[in-house]
Amino acid sequence: PTAAPPNLPTGPAAMPKYSSEVQLLKDVWGGAWAGVACIGVGQPFDFVKTRMQSMGFKSSMDVIRHAIKTEGPFAFYKGSLVPLMLNSPACSVLVSSYGASKRILVQNDVLNSSPLMQNLIAGAFGGSAMSLVATPMEHIRIKMQTQVEGSAAAYSGSLDATVKIFRTHGLSGIYKGATVTLVRDAFGFACYFATYDGIKTRFLSDPNKPPSTVQTLSAGSLAGVALWSARYPLDTVKTRIQADSITNPKYRGMMDCFAKTIATEGVGALYAGFAACILRTVPVNAGFFWAYETSSYLFDRMMGQA
Repeated sequence: PTAAPPNLPTGPAAMPKYSSEVQLLKDVWGGAWAGVACIGVGQPFDFVKTRMQSMGFKSSMDVIRHAIKTEGPFAFYKGSLVPLMLNSPACSVLVSSYGASKRILVQNDVLNSSPLMQNLIAGAFGGSAMSLVATPMEHIRIKMQTQVEGSAAAYSGSLDATVKIFRTHGLSGIYKGATVTLVRDAFGFACYFATYDGIKTRFLSDPNKPPSTVQTLSAGSLAGVALWSARYPLDTVKTRIQADSITNPKYRGMMDCFAKTIATEGVGALYAGFAACILRTVPVNAGFFWAYETSSYLFDRMMGQA
């Protein structure tokens, strides 16, 4: 198709045509497919970013060369099983929480004169809800990505890591880094949805008509850049905390990790791997919103509304 389908709510003129329950189902459906797109496109980029943040590599090419030489090309999809299983529900939680909170604000005439503030608030709520799913998913992925294969490898795979960590450290071990993930996602997704909605609305001549594919991909790409530009230092701290030992941790928490990283390596260390992340975020978030808009259009067709 030449046009991507109906969007996330943008204000009173774009109120959903379904009941709250059906609209929630639509957001869950769209978020699930968006999550699949993110993993398929983004996992190799995320592998490079994680190793630069936590293992001292100086460039993306250093990571790539070392991984291919020592572990082979499939290393770039290490730890992808748990994210693949959990990213779809996580994105469903993100999109449905954002959509529900946005509709509540609109329906109750809260900040209807300021769509930017509505999107910031709804995005923060969506990101906070998503962090409940994202924390264990990303913890296990990071444990796998920072583990170099060999006889000393602690985990044979993502499920093995999940079982061993839970048996030894319980739920708190699985949820290591929960606080910084919550802060990162609330702040980041506030910027994310505000950017996407703002750009999309700015270039739509009629807010009731769907954006074109080019508009969707462009707005999604820029939203991804806004997301990671806003939250990257928090993501570095989260990665270091989750890559840290559970039994004998180097960092006591988010602020301690910030302080020690800056004191020993400088502010620049908080942006290690940023270039690789931005290269990743453009196709991943273009794909996220294209998958969301397209699956939402298919949902509308199934419901006889398109």
